[in-house]
Amino acid sequence: MHPSCYLVVVALLMVGCSGVGSEEAAHEVPATVQHPRTEAELSTITLSEGAVKRLGIQTVAVKTDSAASTRTLGGEVVVPAGRSVVVTAPVAGTLTGADGARPGARVGRGDRLMTIAPLVPAERDQRIEAQRAVTSAEAEELAARQRLQRLEQLLKDGAASVRSVEEARAQHQVTLATLTAARERLTGASKNPVGEQGELVVSAPFDGIVQSISAVPGQTVAASAALLEIAQVDTLWIRVAVYAGDADAIDERQPAAVRKLGATHVPKPATRVIAPLRGDPSAASVDLYYALSGAGASLRPGERVLVELPLKSTEKGLVVPEAAVLYDIHGATWVYEDLGGNRYARRRIQIARHAGDRAVVSRGIGEGARVVTEGAAELFGTEFGAGH
Repeated sequence: MHPSCYLVVVALLMVGCSGVGSEEAAHEVPATVQHPRTEAELSTITLSEGAVKRLGIQTVAVKTDSAASTRTLGGEVVVPAGRSVVVTAPVAGTLTGADGARPGARVGRGDRLMTIAPLVPAERDQRIEAQRAVTSAEAEELAARQRLQRLEQLLKDGAASVRSVEEARAQHQVTLATLTAARERLTGASKNPVGEQGELVVSAPFDGIVQSISAVPGQTVAASAALLEIAQVDTLWIRVAVYAGDADAIDERQPAAVRKLGATHVPKPATRVIAPLRGDPSAASVDLYYALSGAGASLRPGERVLVELPLKSTEKGLVVPEAAVLYDIHGATWVYEDLGGNRYARRRIQIARHAGDRAVVSRGIGEGARVVTEGAAELFGTEFGAGH
């Protein structure tokens, strides 16, 4: 056979083999999903009429409306003016301990912070002396009061003069003043109680955070010397540096929304407060301040946060009440849509911005849909078992 014939036969065999492999590859399926379900089908709740009434379910319609525009800027957590106190040494002495005095430590009113051994021995017994003075003043006041009562009775019987009664009454007033002063001295001494070795205990004047420490154990300090600084954090301020040209565009009547960096929970509202007028000429910015109540447990002075400032201008958008928005542990935002017939579906939404008590939704729900406001948290608990 001619060599060219062999080439033709080989070519035909190769074409036939490749055709079989291509046909098998075309029919190959790498993976299959059986009974696929959407996210909505996995999170639909059907309630009875009694459960709807018991949970107090109320709904509102999602609609397009004008909402305040916002601008998100960085903010700094600061201690309000006048809420920081410097604790001083009650007497001249040597610091012997600093039990609760650590920068950043949270302290409660009356907590033990430091102990100081007075330099003058007589000062070590000031509480004992104050107690002795109170006891002595009480005895003198009792004697003067009883003498006044006897003379008043004798005056009624005609056996005493008016002058003697007046002198006894004046003496009683003097003993009362002495007793009041002695009790005040005892109260002052009790604020810094005396320890077993005669040392004075410096305690926290209120609940707060230790900001800084100016003295350490073993150091000798003078009377009224600064020991540490404590800041009240039940209400904190948020300082926001705003470009001076944009300051007038911010609506100071509306609350701002404050979020921690990387936070996954609902933003906290903060109200505008009057504060010292400050600015940064190099950055052409002015400082605005917002008060944030109840943030001492989660925020610390000096911490950076995100602040969503409301503007006077408005933009149209799809809005839902903030009461309808739920946040899961991962920071995802959800609403429950009323499907009718006591059926409620959990929908994932994406929030573009917050405008007061409303949230502007960018996607996840359509206009006209009804979302649950009252009872949304109860539905969330019912779905995941907490409401059973």
